[in-house]
Amino acid sequence: MFVKKISEICGRCAIIASGLDGYSLSDTLECGQAFRFVKLSPADDGSENSVGKLYPGYVEYMTVVRDRLIFIGQRDRSELIFYGISERDFDEVCVPYFALDLDYREIKQDILKNTDSDFLKKAAECASGIRILRQDPWETLFSFIISQNNNIPRIKGIIRNICAAYGENLAERRGLSKCPKECLECCKNGAKLDTGACKSCGICYTFPTDIAVVSEPERLLDSHPGFRYKYLTDAAQKVSSGEIDFEKIKNASSYEATVEELMKIKGVGEKVASCTALFAFSNLDAFPVDVWMRRAIDEYFGGELDPKTLGRYAGVAQQYIFHYIRIINSKQEGTI
Repeated sequence: MFVKKISEICGRCAIIASGLDGYSLSDTLECGQAFRFVKLSPADDGSENSVGKLYPGYVEYMTVVRDRLIFIGQRDRSELIFYGISERDFDEVCVPYFALDLDYREIKQDILKNTDSDFLKKAAECASGIRILRQDPWETLFSFIISQNNNIPRIKGIIRNICAAYGENLAERRGLSKCPKECLECCKNGAKLDTGACKSCGICYTFPTDIAVVSEPERLLDSHPGFRYKYLTDAAQKVSSGEIDFEKIKNASSYEATVEELMKIKGVGEKVASCTALFAFSNLDAFPVDVWMRRAIDEYFGGELDPKTLGRYAGVAQQYIFHYIRIINSKQEGTI
């Protein structure tokens, strides 16, 4: 179990969660399960006391969880640092979202006892720092509908545009004086936040509700969702009407039931439903198969891999394999 400590790091109030046993913040956020985050440059004023100088390898991200703007850093893989957050938000929002209450050492051991695959064993070692985030069901479903036949940069761009079209600017709500990423010229060098210009970025906005999309579906069009538009609007209609009941799905705690329900939505196939089951409903036996997974199964499992043989944490094993095959492919292409 992690240990919580309130501290100050380089002049910033923080809650530190330690004892996390190999948690990789970068691998967790950037493995393809989430799209609402941005990597920040560590504050470095040139002094010996700056976070970049004091902690080599330090990483920091900003993400939106529910209606909270979360700033999270990591100095090593035994801890996570949450900046400027109340204890209540840490306990009620961050602990469940970042899966700080699960023992992934036991999960990994459970996976390995169910396989004799050397490839999966190597994947588990390489990707052991990945955690399955507990994301909002509506946001996850909506995002993975957008992900169909899309690459990650474009998925993130579409989602940001949609959030800016419908949502509330959380940087403004939080009283920030400038863009936290300093990604806009108008926000650099200490200039005040220009909420009009923020619309071109969208990273700090809340996610649109299903009701908002049903009420004003035309707002989706400026983000150019293409053929996905009719799927997004159908999802919004079915969720807002109660035809798709997230609470009922959650209470069922069944991967098969989750997939069956979600596939009632136009354009939602097994892959989108499986991703939503894994990343939103904690169906950790869910096993989404996309191009990367199909390649791994064909090359390293003889073309066949029954997820049920991997046990109740097959979805975590899937993330290990997915991450590892992408690393192998990047090395072969010389991109890392």
